[in-house]
Amino acid sequence: MSAGSVRLWRWRRNPLRLRAHAAEGWIILALIAAWLVAAPLGGAAAWDAVLEGRAQQRTERHLTTATLVEDAVPMFRGSTRARATARWTASDGTPRTARVPVESHVERGARVPVWTDEDGEVTSAPLGPAAARFDAAVAAVAVAAGLGLAALTVHRLVRRTYERSHGARWAREWARVAPEWDRRSA
Repeated sequence: MSAGSVRLWRWRRNPLRLRAHAAEGWIILALIAAWLVAAPLGGAAAWDAVLEGRAQQRTERHLTTATLVEDAVPMFRGSTRARATARWTASDGTPRTARVPVESHVERGARVPVWTDEDGEVTSAPLGPAAARFDAAVAAVAVAAGLGLAALTVHRLVRRTYERSHGARWAREWARVAPEWDRRSA
């Protein structure tokens, strides 16, 4: 018997095969087909959504020049990174002040670049195209894997239901046959 025929036993004629075995086989086949269709579509949708969100970030975030109102204070001893209070004017003309990340050697009065959102609040720099594509790829793979996991979960639930049904059927059959076997062996 070849490996291929063992895998397809649910559809072959066999006196021990139950209708539930064939039904389980068809359910497995349907789950695989659904995953093969849904995984690429879901992955593509995730890819597009992430890239669209990153593109929106690039349009909503602006590089602004701020002036430090205090000397930079290193985050910890020996660090080249620091934070300092800076002042700038938002796109609507309102003055803004906040603590921003800077190099540790920067002094009061220095002009530093600061990324701001549409409201003029400090934010992180938008991701570049390569980082955005990487995030999109991770999202697409995660969606495809999640759909695969969902299909496996459905299969396990169906299989557990069939196993309980088969177990109950065997118990009923054994309850019917056991007294006759006990008389023969006594």
